[in-house]
Amino acid sequence: MPIRLILIALLAVTSMSMVPVLVKSTSANEISIGIFRLGIALLLISPFVFYRQLLLKLNKTQWLGLFWIGLCFGVHWLTYFYSIKAAGAALAAIAVSTYGVHLLLLNVVFKQYQIRVSEWLAIAVCIGGCIIVAPPLNWQESSTPGLIVGLISGLLYGAMPLLHQRVNEIPTLTRTWGQFAFALLVFLFFVRDFEPPETMLDVNKLLALGVICTVLAHGLWVKASTELPALFTAMIYYLYVPLAMISSYFVLNEDISLEMVLGASLIISANLTLALLQWRRQRKSQA
Repeated sequence: MPIRLILIALLAVTSMSMVPVLVKSTSANEISIGIFRLGIALLLISPFVFYRQLLLKLNKTQWLGLFWIGLCFGVHWLTYFYSIKAAGAALAAIAVSTYGVHLLLLNVVFKQYQIRVSEWLAIAVCIGGCIIVAPPLNWQESSTPGLIVGLISGLLYGAMPLLHQRVNEIPTLTRTWGQFAFALLVFLFFVRDFEPPETMLDVNKLLALGVICTVLAHGLWVKASTELPALFTAMIYYLYVPLAMISSYFVLNEDISLEMVLGASLIISANLTLALLQWRRQRKSQA
């Protein structure tokens, strides 16, 4: 296994882990962040898509598939940004990391996947981690709705692979463009709430979110996740959470409690266990 691919994956995850801190620290609201981030990404990749005339090759069914991908992705980003602003960078990152369990349950609903006892145990561990990490239930404080919205964001993120699989005959670059373009429509629906950045520092943070955390990180991750075994990409991806927690502690001075560390450890362990169990099941079916 080339060490270069592992380094690429690590660089991609490190870039993505900057998102919670940048979103939390900027004065821009969720709508402004989404419009800037998606607008920058589309500005950079659209010339390649248009030059190769990739969109002309799509039929009506494929356009509809891209629409659902973009809609799901747009709402995922919107809920994630809200969760970061409301619950804090670390807690939001922990909440979204439950997406592996959501993906498994969505496979049960839409693909009649049969869950085994070991997988149910991993799901129970993940739920236990969520309970431990959850703040005291208080709707008057933003952390409670922020955590719940973060879990919803994790559900939407878990649905993304299923939506991509339905149109996997479309080239990756085209799917990426469609995902970003239709996601932008979600944010433009709330364009009345758009607020221009107040300072040059905010502009720089939004540029970093668009260029480094979206275009660069996504491109590197697509390459690494395509060429590395799925189990390795899952293990590397879940470094996102501790990296986000560490950066939120040192950059934002957020309080990282023992409950958060324990809960996050259980959630990550459960999701990694599910990835390992599914990898083993796939290996056996191919033997």
